[in-house]
Amino acid sequence: MRRLGRAAAGLACAAMVGAAVSGCQFTGFGAAPLPFTAGTGSGTYTVTAQVADVDNLSPNSEVMVNDITVGTVTSIKFSDWHADLTISLPKSVQLPANATATVGQKSLLGAEYVALAPPTNEQPTGVLTQGDVIPLASTTSYPSTEDVLASLSTFLNGGGLNQLSTITRELNATLNGHVQQARDLLTNLQVFASTVNDQKSSIVSTLSSVNRLSAQIRSQNSTLTSAIDGIPGGLAVLNNDEGNLTQALSALSNLSTVADRVINENSANLLGNLHDLQPTLSQLVVSEHNLVRSLTAVATFPFPVPAVLHSTKGDYDNVYIVLDLTLPTLERAWLTGTLGNGSTDKPSTKSSNPLTNPLKGLVGSSGSKSSGSSGSGSGSGSSGGSGSGSSGSGGLGGVLGGILGGGNG
Repeated sequence: MRRLGRAAAGLACAAMVGAAVSGCQFTGFGAAPLPFTAGTGSGTYTVTAQVADVDNLSPNSEVMVNDITVGTVTSIKFSDWHADLTISLPKSVQLPANATATVGQKSLLGAEYVALAPPTNEQPTGVLTQGDVIPLASTTSYPSTEDVLASLSTFLNGGGLNQLSTITRELNATLNGHVQQARDLLTNLQVFASTVNDQKSSIVSTLSSVNRLSAQIRSQNSTLTSAIDGIPGGLAVLNNDEGNLTQALSALSNLSTVADRVINENSANLLGNLHDLQPTLSQLVVSEHNLVRSLTAVATFPFPVPAVLHSTKGDYDNVYIVLDLTLPTLERAWLTGTLGNGSTDKPSTKSSNPLTNPLKGLVGSSGSKSSGSSGSGSGSGSSGGSGSGSSGSGGLGGVLGGILGGGNG
């Protein structure tokens, strides 16, 4: 008896599997084509849509484009764990080659249908024609009534809905007496969100700069690694020289102490020396113009550099010399030396000056004194070699002018 029961159970299972398989193929009276259905007859074309789950979709179901019935599902076949829907459409319906297909339901208990539409995540391309296939990646299904009810049941039973009363009660207890603070918090949150939104470009720019900085640091990863690896060695050297460094710092402290004491003890003398040096520096500043001009003539004495540079013109030289050989000038410039502070620039008033008295005999002719006590002379010379003298016949000025001019005086 047990063997007969097991055999009967096996036959029942086989019958159920056969019925299920035959149901997937949708053979029988329900799969027979109906007359006067949309998209059938002459002037039509057929395409195939691969769908992962057809739910309760059956042959002769409607095919819609923009919520308008334009075609019919003529057959449904099972192939490689998905369903192949054969769809018949009139030639007046033009769809892109990359169109999408969606299985939907008209109402909670209504019949299901297939909706065809252009793609939403890419540009439409080509035209859907006879024998084209809408791949599995371009098909989907709307949530069915069973799925919605199952999700609602899960939410109501195990989703914590029974705790909503507790959450509401605790929230009221928290806000009781703090309504104004909660409103202020929401207002501040709104201001904060608005400020962050206004600074969105700056935040994005900052993040971009941080990204570039991170890229630069990453590009220098080997250098940073080498530097970090060298830190222990440097710390070891500093540790070994800790005594020398401590001694050097102690010696520097002693040096600063001694230097401070020396400066404090000699500050009066230093200030006195600087005060005594001030007149000399002041006079040096006053004579800076003459000092600079005199330095230009040192290398070419007695002719200054500008005169030397402009003396030669072609094949001849020009020389123009002015000599002031008056006795007061000679005494002031050559014989009396540097005058002291407070002195006046005057010649000696002695009746018999042993330094200037012999020079007076050079003025005049034939070695005799002239009626004047001073003389002046000028001379000029060219490549021909001539000289002239003035201000006293045979005087010292004429003699020097003739010598410098290269001719007779």
